Amino acid sequence: MSQKPIVTIVGRPNVGKSTLFNRLIGYRKAITEDTPGVTRDRNYGEFEYAGTDFRLVDTGGFEPTKEEGYFPLMRQQITISLEESSMIIFLLDGKEGLLPQDMEIAKGLRRYGKPIFFTVNKVDSGKRELLTPEFYTLGTEKLYPVSSLHGLGIDELLEDLVSTAKQVMNDKDPQKTRKRRKHTDDVIEKDSISEAMDMELSTEIKIAFAGRPNTGKSSIANRLLGSERMIVSNLPGTTRDAIDSQVAFRNRNLILIDTAGLRRKSRIEAKVEEHSVVSALRTIERADVVNLIIDANEGVSHQDGGIAHTIITRGKGLCIVVNKWDLVENKISMEEYRKMVHERIPHTSFAPVICVSAKTGKNIKKILESDLRIYSQLNRRIKTSALNKTLEEIIQAQSLPYQHGKRVNIIYMNQVKVMPPTFALFTNFPRLIPEHYKRYLENSLRQKYGFTGVPIRLLLRKK
Repeated sequence: MSQKPIVTIVGRPNVGKSTLFNRLIGYRKAITEDTPGVTRDRNYGEFEYAGTDFRLVDTGGFEPTKEEGYFPLMRQQITISLEESSMIIFLLDGKEGLLPQDMEIAKGLRRYGKPIFFTVNKVDSGKRELLTPEFYTLGTEKLYPVSSLHGLGIDELLEDLVSTAKQVMNDKDPQKTRKRRKHTDDVIEKDSISEAMDMELSTEIKIAFAGRPNTGKSSIANRLLGSERMIVSNLPGTTRDAIDSQVAFRNRNLILIDTAGLRRKSRIEAKVEEHSVVSALRTIERADVVNLIIDANEGVSHQDGGIAHTIITRGKGLCIVVNKWDLVENKISMEEYRKMVHERIPHTSFAPVICVSAKTGKNIKKILESDLRIYSQLNRRIKTSALNKTLEEIIQAQSLPYQHGKRVNIIYMNQVKVMPPTFALFTNFPRLIPEHYKRYLENSLRQKYGFTGVPIRLLLRKK
């Protein structure tokens, strides 16, 4: 399978990079908000035009001279993106016009020797298009006036991306292939993101990292990837978009998704923070297995229980990861901590608890190993004959009591779906089966078949 050319969008903060990113990939994946610095990490997406497939990268706002806050970290992320890219879209602001920062960014981009598409955004009228010639002073022969918001001028940009991509991919010099980064355990990161995306392995397994802000979600993902893929800082709320990375592990194709920290709505102060919570919830929806990251030093909170409930009710596999274990390992044993977790959030009693340290790398490999086992359990299907034999044993051990003077019988049982495992139980009085007996049925199925880390759904149907 051929490699996909990688196109990176760069530019000053608030020029519309995420809006263009969303326009090109065809859906609203990146957060767009009229606030500088919203996009901090690299955000990957894919799109196809005229028979050519692309990998698109949205980056944080590029301010070469700014040293405070997140900007130095963002600059590091942008540099990594530019090194792995085939082409660059340098996005400029048609409303603000040419600024000195644009000149400095253009100078820096030329050092990479990649094709640059000087694209002037927010050009949504003929009058504004007359103002774009000043951007020719950047030293380009062609400008692309567009409106990312309204989709104007996009086709011409895409046509030239396609023709340039064919040249770039045909003329690619193998000596310029970047050295492989040192791998962490059995995680294999290819020379570029495009190579990783092209690996013909088994079905992609989507694994998400969720939890309260500042629990180390990005640090764990970076450890697993063996690279500084996500921005990591000690400031809560660094990751605002859901960030996808593709790796191979145990000969399986995994998509690792880092999410924004989830917190109670009362704690959401900015509109963009609300977007982040929505993004995290959407990530949980599209994931197969979710790792709930807990700060070992802070312990288990009510909010952690709420996040776990969200994961379970959406039928996702759940693994509880206690991070920053290096801070508490001399104070409590792992077994005691696991017991404490399940006592405080008892509805997660079926989920494994893994104590890790992203800082030292302790037990990091066990996260993906556990996730693969959970994914296997999510897809487990039990034969109907075996299920009904088990059902008979369950009822013999504890029969259903009379309800409202009526004898309630469960006659038959079969599995109707996987992801998560869902079982239909046929009974004469579905509404009379009490909740405690439903829990007994679920626990008995787990005792017999495992289903570690997997929510089980029981459907009661009238026979």
